[in-house]
Amino acid sequence: MEKNNRFSKHFVKKSESELQSILTSERHVFEAKQAAAWELERRNLTPRSGLPEPKPRLREPKYRMSESEKRDFKRNMILSGIFIIGIAIYFNYDTILVQESSLNPIEGSIQYSRTYIERVSSTNRYGYKHESNKATLEIKLYEHPRIFRIFENIEQKWSHDRFKELTGQLTRSTPVTIWVPDKSTRFGPDFFKLDVRGDTEVDMEDTTWINRFSFMLLFFVGSLIIYLGTRTDWAENFKGFFKN
Repeated sequence: MEKNNRFSKHFVKKSESELQSILTSERHVFEAKQAAAWELERRNLTPRSGLPEPKPRLREPKYRMSESEKRDFKRNMILSGIFIIGIAIYFNYDTILVQESSLNPIEGSIQYSRTYIERVSSTNRYGYKHESNKATLEIKLYEHPRIFRIFENIEQKWSHDRFKELTGQLTRSTPVTIWVPDKSTRFGPDFFKLDVRGDTEVDMEDTTWINRFSFMLLFFVGSLIIYLGTRTDWAENFKGFFKN
């Protein structure tokens, strides 16, 4: 069976002296020298220099974390994951556990309603500050001293069409039913449903989907960090990549 590699077809037209020089050249890789030796054999010529042994590919040593580094890494990752899950529970548990069957109706007529946008900011544990806009729908009834609010983060937008539309519907003396939980939520909305003239204009999905999404996202991130904290192989590969 004829011996060939990727250099063979290029060496067919080379002279004997060129092929011999390739065998002794430091600039040519082992495959090129092998192809040159095969070509000389096909011509029944003897290479003046033996074919050198291929240089083995030296695998870069893998970075290894010390036992103290592993302990610190696992502790910091697990504590970070627990912290994030704790944040998710602290800010969302009293909202995501609200059931529609536990809501109580408050009936009355609109004294005033308004929608406003305000700039809010938050700073995470690493000092990164994020700014966004929060839209708030505010309702006051003649029959109740409390002011009721629902809100939504609208990122960088400066208007909330749905809230503006509702404000237009809630003119003075409009009969409404506001559905509130048994206990007021600390960080959630003041009401979870709004019926206007018997029609539901705001339902549970409108007021809780953001809370549920943020809870699930934070819970997933925290769980992932805890899982990664139980393993050090990826961290060793990651550090080794930059060290090498």
